[in-house]
Amino acid sequence: MSAPSRFSPPTGRSWGRTVVELVVTLAVLTVVLVGVGWLITHPLKTTMAHESSVNRWFVDQRTSGLTSLADVGTFLGQTLTGAVVLAVLGVGFAVWRRTWWPVVFVAVLDAGLGLFYLAGTSLDPRQRPPVHILQSGLVANHSFPSGHTGTSVGIAAAAAALLWAYSRVPVALLVVLVVIPLWTMLARLYVGAHHVSDVLTELVVASLWIWTCARLLLPARPATASDHRTRAEAPAAA
Repeated sequence: MSAPSRFSPPTGRSWGRTVVELVVTLAVLTVVLVGVGWLITHPLKTTMAHESSVNRWFVDQRTSGLTSLADVGTFLGQTLTGAVVLAVLGVGFAVWRRTWWPVVFVAVLDAGLGLFYLAGTSLDPRQRPPVHILQSGLVANHSFPSGHTGTSVGIAAAAAALLWAYSRVPVALLVVLVVIPLWTMLARLYVGAHHVSDVLTELVVASLWIWTCARLLLPARPATASDHRTRAEAPAAA
């Protein structure tokens, strides 16, 4: 690979356009997240109080076995877990495909996820659900948004995006990765750490951010033999 192509975005966009689109998207998503948090904690505060019934339902379902499963879901969403897994993914794909863009991709997406969490918890302080929380050491008013959800979405979506861009893994296998964020989301509700809106808001914002990062920082999926056959047969079928 020539030096110019190695240091240019694999999408064909210029550096300037890529950076501008990333910054604008990050700013918009951060404003949206903070705005949703403000609505939840101010004009809709009374209405959103009904969410606690979901957490109380999870409390009623608690068993030693389910608590062990929830501990795993929480572990998958921890900041350290995310940092290690994303670093391994980025470096692993970079070495395998001999390109530094996987490292750039995971670094940018992780920075964005961190900004979402800091902005939400700083500007939209929200008390955690009024139930017994099965995790000690949590900041009482850092319920919104769910950082664990963002991390687990980052792990699953980053793995899926990298496999999509640099391999020919079937889509059906990539869909299985959805289990990771769902597991963590349910775990956070189960232990009483977050409200439903906390995990759902983070799920949507994190997913949009990672999709944007993948679109701007990773190459298009390599064509398979079946893709070539489909294109070759298209004129004959017309």
